[in-house]
Amino acid sequence: MQSMFGRAFCFFIVPLFVFVVGPSGAANAQPAKSITLPQTITIVFAGGAGGGGDVQARLVARHLPKYLSGGPTIVVKNDTGAGLRAGVQTVFRSKPDGSVVGGSYTPSSLGNEAIYGAEAGYDFSKFVLLTSTYHQPYTISVGPQTPYKSLADLKKAGKPIPFCNEGGGISLAYTVIAAKEAGFSYRSIPGYPGAPAAVAGMLRGDCEAVSYGIEFTQRYLKEGARPIAVHALERHEIWPNVPTSKEQGYPLDLQINLVLYLPPGTPSEIANAYREGLSKLYKDQEFLEAVRKAKLTPTFADTKETQRIVSELAKLYSKYAADLREAEARIK
Repeated sequence: MQSMFGRAFCFFIVPLFVFVVGPSGAANAQPAKSITLPQTITIVFAGGAGGGGDVQARLVARHLPKYLSGGPTIVVKNDTGAGLRAGVQTVFRSKPDGSVVGGSYTPSSLGNEAIYGAEAGYDFSKFVLLTSTYHQPYTISVGPQTPYKSLADLKKAGKPIPFCNEGGGISLAYTVIAAKEAGFSYRSIPGYPGAPAAVAGMLRGDCEAVSYGIEFTQRYLKEGARPIAVHALERHEIWPNVPTSKEQGYPLDLQINLVLYLPPGTPSEIANAYREGLSKLYKDQEFLEAVRKAKLTPTFADTKETQRIVSELAKLYSKYAADLREAEARIK
């Protein structure tokens, strides 16, 4: 059985998420000891080729070696198997010697564990978190002919709001969470072969709303998509006039991001070498320009902030695990 995350954009009940960050603490304040990493390093990306996370991973693989001792070669391996679980499983089972780095969308990794529990094949809280990038808040946008201007309007509609989506994935999960938090009813309209098709469906009236990342949704404003909420704690520079969910009374911080991590048990000196290298990389103007040329916005969160992001999302998945399982069951 594929999970909602394996079919789409590319739940588990947790008592408390305490991520392994090594003796240096959650931050990378201590300088890394001089250490030579393996000459060949593989970034296992749990997702397909060509998407934003894959592009970011490949740019990291190309530019990071100059900031790692020994200048190793870094290759990217895509793994979409088992509904995006297989790539994460591979990293979980890998030797903690620095030769394998995991890369995955945080919502997908946590969502799959929420669905499958121990059968997911990994315990995400045991990974050694490095840093994260490709941070984009998710949003709610409505069709041009709809009357809605706010989350309050969705709540007052007196009917389930139909949302187009691919048949699961991050879009459905974040629709469910937003609906529960804001108190509106929704109805999933699944089956679209990708996010562009789902937005096209909304624009022609198949449904009334969609929930996708801000940079992706931005492409469709000229075609009539109307954003009514950004699931972030502060307004975004792309949509400075669109209120956040927090401003509307619901402090949701729902984003997609690419999180990088090492296998459980990786020594702190190896983890710190990667953290230091990644911190330097995201100050490298050549690298940042390469990200922009790929039509992506460079973002960076250190280990401490990445731990916060992952932990907060894990709590939400724990809170709404039953609702998310039910939502997936409805679309089978």
